[in-house]
Amino acid sequence: MVTSLNKETARITELIKKEQLGEVETVWTEALEKAPTEIDTFLSLADKLAKAGHGEKAGNLLEQVVNKLDELGEHKKAATVLGELARVAPRNPNQKALAETVFGNAYGDLAGYANCVERAEEAAKGSDNKFVRELWSQLMFQPGDWVFHDAGWGLGEVKEIDAEAGELKIDFQSKEDHKVKLGAAAKFFRKLGEDDIMVLRAAHMDELKQRCKDDPVSVILTVLKAHNNKSNLKRIKAELVPAVIESKSWAKWWTGTRKELAQHQYIKLGTGTNPTIDRLVTAMTFEDETRERFDNAIHLFNKLDLLRRYIRDSEKGEARKDLLQYVANELKESVGGDGDLDERRRSGGTLAGDRIVVSFLIDDLRKAEKEVEVELPYDVDELVRASEDVLSRIEDVRDADYQQRSLERNLKLNEDAWAKTFGQAFLKDVPSLWDYIAKKLMDADHHAELRKALDAVNADGEKYPLQTLWVSRRGILGSDLPQGFEVAPANELFSKLLWTINKVLTRIERGENQLKEVLASLRAAMTERSSRLLTTAMDGLSEDRAAHLLHEVERCRGLSDIHQSTLRELLMKAFPALQAKAALTAADMHDEDGSGEILATERGLRKRQAELKNIQEEELPDVAKQIGEALAMGDVSENAELDAARERESRLKEAAKEIMDELKRVKVIDPATVDASVAGFGTKVSLKREDGKAKNYTILGRYEADHENFIISNESPIAQGILGKKPGEKAMVETPEGSVAYEVISVERAE
Repeated sequence: MVTSLNKETARITELIKKEQLGEVETVWTEALEKAPTEIDTFLSLADKLAKAGHGEKAGNLLEQVVNKLDELGEHKKAATVLGELARVAPRNPNQKALAETVFGNAYGDLAGYANCVERAEEAAKGSDNKFVRELWSQLMFQPGDWVFHDAGWGLGEVKEIDAEAGELKIDFQSKEDHKVKLGAAAKFFRKLGEDDIMVLRAAHMDELKQRCKDDPVSVILTVLKAHNNKSNLKRIKAELVPAVIESKSWAKWWTGTRKELAQHQYIKLGTGTNPTIDRLVTAMTFEDETRERFDNAIHLFNKLDLLRRYIRDSEKGEARKDLLQYVANELKESVGGDGDLDERRRSGGTLAGDRIVVSFLIDDLRKAEKEVEVELPYDVDELVRASEDVLSRIEDVRDADYQQRSLERNLKLNEDAWAKTFGQAFLKDVPSLWDYIAKKLMDADHHAELRKALDAVNADGEKYPLQTLWVSRRGILGSDLPQGFEVAPANELFSKLLWTINKVLTRIERGENQLKEVLASLRAAMTERSSRLLTTAMDGLSEDRAAHLLHEVERCRGLSDIHQSTLRELLMKAFPALQAKAALTAADMHDEDGSGEILATERGLRKRQAELKNIQEEELPDVAKQIGEALAMGDVSENAELDAARERESRLKEAAKEIMDELKRVKVIDPATVDASVAGFGTKVSLKREDGKAKNYTILGRYEADHENFIISNESPIAQGILGKKPGEKAMVETPEGSVAYEVISVERAE
């Protein structure tokens, strides 16, 4: 908890770091005069001293606290401090004399106290330190105290002490009237303070609930103390919900409390859905913390996110105005100077893009604090006025809000010619703006400009894969599209998406690795919201057309096994006849190849086993954490992060099951033992197409396929087409692009 000794605590902590022990004693004495009964502060500082290698010094200072408390009649607190003194300063020469006085004053009236002293003397065997520690271990738990058993019994209340027999009686939640030997209790149980969150829940629930209403920050500080002054939102919520705060009330309570915490000098609040929360030794204002993070942020967009959170959570005032003025000056400095406006900078953006962001950001700072004054050395209008300028720079703005403002500014500057610019902007990589652009154009009756952009997308889906997804999604789901735009049937749009996925995969295989995120987005769209695209596309579909769609799904190389399996099962469930046909086909294949074996090398098998292990030990725990973090945000009725995490968890579990089923069918083959005279598993083949182009492929199992390095699966169309062929023989291979004739030039054993 924040105490009256915060300044002294910060000062002593700093002096300990600097090894200025003389100054430590001076400030310690001042603190002792100011608040001698705040023993948690003194015990914490003594522990820091001891960890810094100054245990005996810590003991001397604690001795002062013991004497002061004993003089004030705070005998039990004095006993607690003496117990810590014996731990951090085992060679303290005065500890036994202090123990005889202090423990006698605190517990001398306890029936059997003399027995405790006798047992301590016997165990000490002449050691003063062992005497003190043994005696304190027998006396530290008294009726009314609360303890915690980490190994399973949980929270318990001390009900009785029989010092003569040397026993304690403790009521645990799952074990009442438990008897334990004095002294042994100190080894097995943790003593909890009266303000520990577990104690408050067990003994003072009504008071704790009222504190949540009246002083929520103090409740957070109480939890932090129990968590060694560092925790996160998920752990804090677990302490309070549902016992203290109802689940349905959590989100509102946390929203208000978070704003108060952000202003607290001794709280450092992290970011994200599960922020870390620290209690600080040294006071730090919200402005101090924000300025430190701003100065340390490397990229402009990290600064942007930070400032948006600060403006949201802070309150108007001089401190905020001063900080935002400082920030505005720093931002101006960061985009000053000469240079090529559109040359790529080290940060990845351009000077023009950064200048647009800074201009809009400073506008936001002025909205928050009108007194912020800064004059930029450029006019943002000149950066976005011309159509070619705003179109070439909008991607470099890299923030959806500011990208939209850029287009809006261009519209105001070009009221008669903006529609063409907006239509061309649809072809830019700004997915978050496409809905806005389409609505703006259609609302203003500029359907032709939007139609022109969509026609370009339809004409070259390979160039515009995410725009193709946007058009297909709207067409399948029946959302607004421009007048006169010819919309294909939903099943054909779905087929177009499968085609697009394959094209993106091919581009990745050719080295365009930046498209991997695009591929991930396309894949995710196929199964989002219970595979709604396919579900809608199947509506009214004939069985023949469904069979064709199933064939396309199964041949789509760009789909992962999980996505492919999900779509296949959905089609078969909607069209049971397809399932029967698939079962017959599978039976035929089973008869042909023996048992549906999956061929793999030892290395390939280990790779697949590692994938399963990664899912079970890394990805599933990770998504469980994400679900926990999403739940920690409170209201889950419209929690997109929670929905996404749960869907991912479902897919991962499906993937794990699929891999486990596969591994039962794996047959390991050593390439050194294969027949290298014909093309097949474990061979390296050189092929020539009809057009004269040569290709070299290594044929291994599905687990080692690597398109970038020309390693193909024995199940791939090319491998199946040339299976068993010798050098000089020809084969016709069916590929997604059509039939291709190959001649086998050479065959050798794979390395």
